[in-house]
Amino acid sequence: MKMFDLKGTVLSLNKPNIVSLLNSIELYKGKTLPVKKAKKLDMLKQMARRSEVVYSNQIGNVFITEERESAIFVRHAQPQNLQEYMVCGYSHALDLVEEVYRYQTLDRSFISSLHYYFYKDYNPEFGGRYKDSINYIQESLPDGSFKTIFVPSAPEEVVPLLDNLIYQFNLCAADEECNKLLLIATFMFDFMCIHPYSHGNGRLSRLLLAFLLKKYGYDIHDYFSIAYLMKQHLGEYIDSFKVSGEGWHTNENDYEPFVTFILKRILEAYHKLDYILEVNEENGTAEEKVLRVVNDSATPISKTVVLRVLYALSKVTVEKALNKLVDEGRIQLITRGRYSKYFRV
Repeated sequence: MKMFDLKGTVLSLNKPNIVSLLNSIELYKGKTLPVKKAKKLDMLKQMARRSEVVYSNQIGNVFITEERESAIFVRHAQPQNLQEYMVCGYSHALDLVEEVYRYQTLDRSFISSLHYYFYKDYNPEFGGRYKDSINYIQESLPDGSFKTIFVPSAPEEVVPLLDNLIYQFNLCAADEECNKLLLIATFMFDFMCIHPYSHGNGRLSRLLLAFLLKKYGYDIHDYFSIAYLMKQHLGEYIDSFKVSGEGWHTNENDYEPFVTFILKRILEAYHKLDYILEVNEENGTAEEKVLRVVNDSATPISKTVVLRVLYALSKVTVEKALNKLVDEGRIQLITRGRYSKYFRV
């Protein structure tokens, strides 16, 4: 059986490249403190929350249409199928995190409660129940087939492994020698390797990431979705897990690739939030702001991404600005239609 040494693992990760990432995160965390005074803050938080729910589910192969997404999040429509119930369940679980993170300790009961919320409105008997047969972590291939990339712990190992992992996490969380970000990323990886439930483990690991980051003072999820960035870097996400998983059962694995990936996404989220605050707070017309966002992008950018950055502007205002900038030849329209993209001239 796997033997955890969380403190030893965390201390072993204090390498120059990782320390550099940690220092950068703290720097950007400090720079984005004024976010609580930003214009139309509720809109920014709603956008981040919606992205977190949708993209975390997409990583777990749970998809809903844009029309139904809007119906559920804007008009509060009731879910109509399994996929929509899973999205709504994740949203309810995120509500629970927001409600209790200040005083809730990390324990098996709370983790099972979060998993229960995924399924409570569709199949409540399934939620919160540990697996009773071996499961597999698989990667979807372009041809629609799946490839097993990791075989998690056996069902009879789940409770003792979780108990030990949680015990060591809480012990390390109270130890000033243990960096909280390294501890959280390491816990997330080990949780995924245990894979305690039959389904929903990946989504639950990302929800636990949000819970633990917020609990220990990193509220980036409130303003920018890390799940969105994981989806954008999905290949790297999968590869880092595969590499770090080699030798996990025999205590010979290397946590560094996965931990580095998570730290990069946290830093990227803070960096993007800093940019969003800067663009929205600067003086200038809507057209000038839209032009800057398009010009700052290294690749063609969609209207959806422009709206995500310029959250304080309405959809109609952004659309008018894009059309005018194209007509004036100040930006170029790369593709037309539903998925139109724009690029600098």
